[in-house]
Amino acid sequence: MLKTVTLEVPKYLKKFYEHEYGTDARGRVLVEKWSEVGRLLHLVSRTIPFTQPVRKTASTALTLVYNIREKAFEIPYDKIPDLQRQLDEIFRRTMVCEVRRVHELTGGDYSPHIRDFLGRYGIAVDEDCDWEVIRKIYRDYLDRTEKKNARLRSQINAVGTGKSFAQKVRA
Repeated sequence: MLKTVTLEVPKYLKKFYEHEYGTDARGRVLVEKWSEVGRLLHLVSRTIPFTQPVRKTASTALTLVYNIREKAFEIPYDKIPDLQRQLDEIFRRTMVCEVRRVHELTGGDYSPHIRDFLGRYGIAVDEDCDWEVIRKIYRDYLDRTEKKNARLRSQINAVGTGKSFAQKVRA
């Protein structure tokens, strides 16, 4: 049985998932059961024996179509915000992985690599998303990685001085 779920998402997320999974003639995104988003949809769906009222959505709504065997299985409305947040995290992770792969090889400024990523998915920088927010996603990743590496370097340097790490922390 085909089920649909409509989510309010930013324009860049809508374009990302439409390009990633493709759309049918009605503009809906068909999600396979074994894909990452399909598994996520099956994970949050549960038995709801009554009908849910139809929700109003904004103009940038993403409609996902998925297969499920049980007719009474639906995605409850209280799980919709978590589902939207997780879809955003999938986008962020995909962008960081693709930009990191190229940035580590070439070095320098990472802005052209982000523009290439957005261009592959048909996301216009000025119309669909805020450029500074998108750049901040990768910049935050670089900051987290640098902090983690600095902490590991300090632990390695502490081992070489003869004192244990716990002794250095107490001092």
